[in-house]
Amino acid sequence: MSDEIIDTATRPWAGRFSKPITRRRFVLGDIHGCLQTLRRMVEDVLRLGEYDILYLLGDYIDRGPDSKGVLDYLMQLWMKTDISIQPLLGNHEKMLLNAVARGEEAWQFWFGNGGWATLQQFGVKKPTDIPQDYIKFLSVLPKILTTDDYVLVHAGLHFGLPDPINDTPDFFKLWDRNYTVVPELIGNRTLVVGHTMTDIHIIRNSLATHHIKLDNGCCDKGHIGFGSLVALDLDSREIIEVRNCEE
Repeated sequence: MSDEIIDTATRPWAGRFSKPITRRRFVLGDIHGCLQTLRRMVEDVLRLGEYDILYLLGDYIDRGPDSKGVLDYLMQLWMKTDISIQPLLGNHEKMLLNAVARGEEAWQFWFGNGGWATLQQFGVKKPTDIPQDYIKFLSVLPKILTTDDYVLVHAGLHFGLPDPINDTPDFFKLWDRNYTVVPELIGNRTLVVGHTMTDIHIIRNSLATHHIKLDNGCCDKGHIGFGSLVALDLDSREIIEVRNCEE
């Protein structure tokens, strides 16, 4: 269901005489350092307008060629007044934040999951050398978002709890893979997640369910069925695919 917006502050007569403006809503799967593919999706394919909103499911960094560039781009979009984006936190961003806050033991865990390449892309030697602007940006990202018809989270929810939306521990939201969606426990909404690399045919089939998966392994372009950045139009329930175009 699209949101309809009328700017009655600058045009007080608009509510009576002008047509409502339709807000398009999209949600985007895992990016993993694929800056050029992200730019093509946002600028050439989605072509976000002033009233549109783009949700992002996390995992902006690690594995791909330009994690720093992806964060730079998202932070620029975040500051724009004519484009609305809402990024969520992913487990890879959480590993970076832990590496900054907890010391060398957390460094090794992040490095083993692609963090070492990300550190090199920042041009620094230690996680604590990453500029604070990036840390502050990642630190304020939510782990879950809800609309009237969808629940958006990076990995999953704990459906063994009476209220998965409010009671699921952060670890499940960022890391879980083994769960079965119970729509009645989330207000009969559809759960939209990334995190688990999923064949494009399975992604397409998930559109008819209450559990839509959007991680197609954007940086894994060498395998059949994978290697695309995938967005979902929340109103039409159609997916938009952009093949990895990194050099």
